[in-house]
Amino acid sequence: MAKKPETPPPQKSIPAPEQKAQQKSSLLDGLLGLEAKTSGKAQEGEAPLTKEEKEALKHYDEGIQKMLDLIAPAAMKVNTKSIILNDEYVRTFYVYNWPNFIYPNWLSQLVNFDAKFEMAHFIYPSDNKAIMRMLRKKVTEIRSSIRMLEQRGIVRDPTLEAALQDAEELRDLLARGQEKLFQFGMYVTIYAEDELHLKKLQTDIESILGGKLVLTKPAMFQMEHGWTSTLPLCLDELEIGRNMNTESVSTSFPFSSSDFTQDRGILYGINRHNDSLVIFDRFTLPNANSNIFATSGAGKSFTAKMEMLRYLMLGVEILVIDPENEYTNLCEAVGGSFIPLSIQSPFRINPFDLPQAIRGEEAAAGETLRASVINLHGLFKLMLGTLSPTEDGILDKAILDTYALRNITFETKSPGEIPPPTMHDLVDVLMTTEGGEDMAKTLQKYTEGSFAGLFDKETNVELDNKMIVFQIRDLEEQLRPIAIYIALNFLWNRIRSEFKQRLLVIDEAWNLMQYEDSARFLYGIVKRARKYYLGITTITQDVDDFVESPYGRPIITNSSLQILMKQSPATVDSLQKLFYLTDGEKYLLVNSDVGQGILFAGYKHVAIQMIAGPEETALITTKPQEVAAQAAKKEEEAAALATPDIQEELPASEDVAQSEESIPEVEAPPEEERT
Repeated sequence: MAKKPETPPPQKSIPAPEQKAQQKSSLLDGLLGLEAKTSGKAQEGEAPLTKEEKEALKHYDEGIQKMLDLIAPAAMKVNTKSIILNDEYVRTFYVYNWPNFIYPNWLSQLVNFDAKFEMAHFIYPSDNKAIMRMLRKKVTEIRSSIRMLEQRGIVRDPTLEAALQDAEELRDLLARGQEKLFQFGMYVTIYAEDELHLKKLQTDIESILGGKLVLTKPAMFQMEHGWTSTLPLCLDELEIGRNMNTESVSTSFPFSSSDFTQDRGILYGINRHNDSLVIFDRFTLPNANSNIFATSGAGKSFTAKMEMLRYLMLGVEILVIDPENEYTNLCEAVGGSFIPLSIQSPFRINPFDLPQAIRGEEAAAGETLRASVINLHGLFKLMLGTLSPTEDGILDKAILDTYALRNITFETKSPGEIPPPTMHDLVDVLMTTEGGEDMAKTLQKYTEGSFAGLFDKETNVELDNKMIVFQIRDLEEQLRPIAIYIALNFLWNRIRSEFKQRLLVIDEAWNLMQYEDSARFLYGIVKRARKYYLGITTITQDVDDFVESPYGRPIITNSSLQILMKQSPATVDSLQKLFYLTDGEKYLLVNSDVGQGILFAGYKHVAIQMIAGPEETALITTKPQEVAAQAAKKEEEAAALATPDIQEELPASEDVAQSEESIPEVEAPPEEERT
């Protein structure tokens, strides 16, 4: 008789949602290391494991370090109203009531709230067919209710009419595919040191959300489920939601605060909106130019020096025009060179210098000379004042004739390799030119008069360091714009000669903006700096003087980075119009402390707090109290170093005296024994 084959027992089918839950659970167990267990079964052909061997394997599994051991708290106590997690108190809330209307970015106040908390959003899409069927039934019920009221002669109910209108609008949007319906749940978990602080945080968060008619309740008797729901596990164990369409859910997008952090660059400070770090590289912007506007003592020079110090660590070359010798300590600390420009100084810059070599279109024959002549026109207008068209033409011819004396013409190739003329040569040419005598006599003040020796000698300055500072503090006030113009022209020639990443910082830039020719020259190099891998920083406290210049606004529009710091009420209105600030940003600038302001970088802007370390602050501070304290500390250290030398000399002298006393006196021999 044939044996009936055995049929395997029927396997129990598992629903799809449960399968997904099991897959999630197994994946989570794998991440936490809960699946890494040693098999307690014997291999084929081996004797079965004894009870002692199984116990040993169990202990071995328990001794394996798992991810769960690293992240698990030391202790956890679940109470009715809170959870005690290590030394912290934890409480979870859920939102149970939403307003009829809510606006985008309503969560920004909660997101930027200064407290330790976690927030979770759970969004479940709904089936549109079922929702349309339900809405049709709901509309029918509302219409029949309205008709019954009309038949009874009862005054209309605005609530029913508003509900009918909302339902009809939602039906239309769902039918067109413009909207979808979701189940939306929002949970918030707060952490505090003790119950008193926990209660205060609860009151603050409830007031923030309650002001927008978003009402919350603590998850009583479900604190563990609520806390688990806000962990990054994607587990909703509370399942408390509200029906919302696409537009309503989109207003609850939590990442609404401005964030300005890149994976490269330097640290500028802390974002005052959400305490994130402001890290970026200004050379990644469309151009690397920047403007810093602030009142006196607001920290504009501190900010510029902090930026320079951190860019030096990235290998960027720094060039500075320093009107008040504020950058000396920083320059000495980084091993830079500072070049004082004054009548007594041995350093000289010849304004007739030509760049050694220029790349691109400007390298064509005659272009270098033509650009230098145009720049010299601007310089001599600062020295001579306003010129008539006739005098301007005479000056132009005299400059070309002066260069021609050294065989430099428009046809000369590589004119930068020929020694250039000096201002003495120009004065001699003007003296022999009809109509140029008056200009020559005026320029003699700079060649033979009280200002002689500053601008009429050959250049003896070399840019062979990572940081170069031009100091003009010791110059007379009327010479400062001229010296800044000549220094900028000299630096611009060197920048065009060698392609290298550089920053050029011009402190108190309003000195140049007072005169049209110097302002035009500054605007020219700002507009062309990007081609030479150069970033120009202009610093000023006189915003009105800077903006009133016809070249002030173009300089700002050609700068991708602006830092606005504390402003006085008299000037903040002009800044508001210039940068299109809101009233809130305007009041923020007026009420800012030292080192605070708004940073604009391209189309992004954030409220920022500049942060420097103690060592950085000691190098770049300009506060009189701190500078005086540093000077006093240096004097004390110098005195302390000198004191031991004196003490060491004193014992030495005493030893000599003692040795003199210890020498026995030798009696003089009698006269007979003397020869």
